[in-house]
Amino acid sequence: AKGPTVIRNVANLRIKETDRLAALERELRRLGAGAEATRDGLTIRPAALHGAEIETYDDHRMAMAFALAGLRVPGVVIRDPACAAKTWPGYFDALASW
Repeated sequence: AKGPTVIRNVANLRIKETDRLAALERELRRLGAGAEATRDGLTIRPAALHGAEIETYDDHRMAMAFALAGLRVPGVVIRDPACAAKTWPGYFDALASW
């Protein structure tokens, strides 16, 4: 994006397997993105991204989301990718076939 991306009205993400808004902020920052979690959303500012080890917090959606980021950003390593099996046991096999 050329400007900030603002996601609003998703406060329910704070009460899932992990506080997904806080986790997204932390992991996006590891990649070099400007990210700020708010009470009910997330603001992401464009930046040059780089590889990093991504913590999943044992949250299947974090593993799958950042694996997609890894398709565009070299050097993304997902810690505990097996947690994706909770909702899609063959996720990484499917991703590798694209």
